[in-house]
Parts: sequence; C-alpha cells; structure tokens
Amino acid sequence: MSFKFTEQPHTERMNVWYNELYLGEIYTVLQERDDIDWGVYRADKTMKMSVKERYVTKHIPTVKIGGQVFRNLEPKPTKELAAQAMLDYHRSSFNDS
Repeated sequence: MSFKFTEQPHTERMNVWYNELYLGEIYTVLQERDDIDWGVYRADKTMKMSVKERYVTKHIPTVKIGGQVFRNLEPKPTKELAAQAMLDYHRSSFNDS
C-alpha cells in the first residue's frame, strides 16, 4: 500500500493519504494498561516498569465522507493498520451505494 502520513501543525493529528486521495485523520492515544498489579510495585520499590510495559499506544482513525459527520473507527495498534481500516471503510461505503 502507498499510504502517506502528514502531520497537522499545532495538533496531535496526522492526515492520511492513499495514492494522492485524502482518507481522513489519525490521532494517537496512550492508555495505561488495566492488568498492572500496583500492589507488587508498591511493596518492592526497587522494581521498575518501562513505558512500553505501562502504556498501550492506540491509533484512532477518523473518517468523513461527503456531508456525513466525522466517524471514529476502532483503534488499531499501528498507524498503518489504522490507515488500512480507513481505506476499507471508504471502499465499503462506496460498494454499498
């Protein structure tokens, strides 16, 4: 696939292009893992946790087709998978018409 990602100035969002066609935006969210046993870390102060162990990165694709409102699609672990979900959404919306 030939996705191109361009950052928007002054925002945390990223524009997504596919073969010079605008698909939408992606924004990234860091979310703390739910399965962390904080009691263990409180009991042993020498234990350290890396950023990757503590947080999960989610890339949330946002699309808008025609006069419709913006729609957030399901979060994906990478921006490439988020872009592919956007492309699939665009293709399915035109196949249904």
